[in-house]
Amino acid sequence: MKHLFTTLFLATALAAQAAIPADVLENLASSDLTKRFDAETKLRQLAYAAGKPGADSTTAAALEKDLLALASDTAAPEPSRLSALGQMPFLASASAVPGIAALLSDPTPLIREGARCALQNNPDPAASAPLLKALEKADQPAWTLGLMDSLATRADADAIPAFAARLTSPNPAIASLAAESLGSLGGAESFKALNSFLPNCPPAILPAAQGALVRCATKQADGDKAISALWPKAVNASIRCEIFKSLASLGDGSQAAPLVTELLAKQDTPGTTEILRIVVLSGNAKLKNLVLAALPTLNEDARLAVHAALAQKSDTSGEDDLLALAAALDGSKKTIAIELLGSCGTEKSVDFLVAEAAKKSAQTLPAASLAINRLKILGLDQRLVEQAKATPSPKDITLLALRNPDGTEALLLHLASPKSGAEQREAALFCLETMGQFETSAQLLRWIAETPQGSDPKPYIATFRKNAPRLSAEAALWQSAFLPAFHSASPENREALLFTIPALRCPDSVKTLVDWVRSDATLRPTAVNQLVTWSDFSVGDLILDAASVPDLDDPSREKLLKAATKLLDPNVKAPAPVKKAFANKVLAAAPEGPLREAVQQAIMAANLPK
Repeated sequence: MKHLFTTLFLATALAAQAAIPADVLENLASSDLTKRFDAETKLRQLAYAAGKPGADSTTAAALEKDLLALASDTAAPEPSRLSALGQMPFLASASAVPGIAALLSDPTPLIREGARCALQNNPDPAASAPLLKALEKADQPAWTLGLMDSLATRADADAIPAFAARLTSPNPAIASLAAESLGSLGGAESFKALNSFLPNCPPAILPAAQGALVRCATKQADGDKAISALWPKAVNASIRCEIFKSLASLGDGSQAAPLVTELLAKQDTPGTTEILRIVVLSGNAKLKNLVLAALPTLNEDARLAVHAALAQKSDTSGEDDLLALAAALDGSKKTIAIELLGSCGTEKSVDFLVAEAAKKSAQTLPAASLAINRLKILGLDQRLVEQAKATPSPKDITLLALRNPDGTEALLLHLASPKSGAEQREAALFCLETMGQFETSAQLLRWIAETPQGSDPKPYIATFRKNAPRLSAEAALWQSAFLPAFHSASPENREALLFTIPALRCPDSVKTLVDWVRSDATLRPTAVNQLVTWSDFSVGDLILDAASVPDLDDPSREKLLKAATKLLDPNVKAPAPVKKAFANKVLAAAPEGPLREAVQQAIMAANLPK
């Protein structure tokens, strides 16, 4: 009741100036979160509009005055005070600094935090002084750290002595932040403080202090000497990288050359791999040449890191070494080396990459294929197309497929035709397995249907069975390609086409197989044999339709009913109620006798829910 009265009174008092609407003031402390959120949003919009460049300064001053009055009112609800403080950075004038500064000693911790953030984001230089004064009095670690962070964010050089004094704080968080802040602020005074502190620096603070010194020394006279002296004492790889980058950025980078020479000689120094990568990316030719000259002597990880950096810059200067490395590696490292060739390889890399692709290794084939596709070799695609139209070698055919310029599929189909040479046909079919599209599968079916007597259609069947499932177009291939080819084929070629059916499993193909069982005595055995290999619950009813054909022989009916019961297996996915209903259908379709008993046993074994 007290808060409500205070809010209403404040709303009435401020309404006369109309800087903050009365309903907004009232709802800032509402227990209804929706009302409070709406009020805070409106207040933020109001402050943002008033603080925009070109806005009426009188309106901004009035709003800032009301916000400060609300924030300073200890009788007002805490949410209202915090909302007011949260808008101060939008206005951020020098006139508000004293009022906000007074709130740094407010008894409410959140109000103090709000005041700190408001001063931190106030661009007027005067806002630093109260923060620095509060820091001098601070005795709580969390409050001390907050004030230090605000001063570091404001980059006020007047805070340097305060940071220097806290380097020796027994609290590691305070001491670390003091060092980092000095490193960010820089200047001779910060450099001197850090340099004096380092000899006796506690181990817990050493990484922060060393990093700060490097950042600070870079812009100081004779700072390079302090940085170089720090190198043998660097506490970790990250500091070594900072030291190296600082020295490399000075002048022509020659001061960093001894470090590179040392790392190349030892190689086991922490940070070596990352620094060598930085050398290559730096663009400093003198430093990079030191690394390139030593490439063959580096360990595998460092060598790969250097080549990764070269690849990042599309630099081909290390291609010979990368080819030698890729050939010597195995496992995942070999894959990485092959991938890098795609970014920094030239025509030198073609033979190696094609040979790797031809190995059909599950681990390296994707990397080799992608690398070949990415090679930037002027005129390569046009040359491959012209060779494919003449007399291409298997290597040329593989390279063409992996590069895949426009018209590649048509060229490969031409090379895969029965009229081509055996070597070319084999290479083209291998490529079509992974990059052939719908026309490839359709043409393969036509070739199987048209196979001359005495010729072997197996290569076309094998290619089809690998290519077709990739396309997810079974129904379209069945209707527009398989059935026309099947109807026009000779009896011998029809037998060959039947071997392609496993790659065309879809409801349409199942319906055709059931039709064969029902109406074509010649094809019935083949259809039954195809149907019983299915393990997809969606065709269960169709299998039962085939099993219910009146003139079906007993062995075929038994095969189909057993195939239907296999669909009740727990490994076959389908809702339990649907499976239970299907089990009843299977049982109803089974004739009396041993077969019905076998079906009953299979249903029991499926352990369907009651």
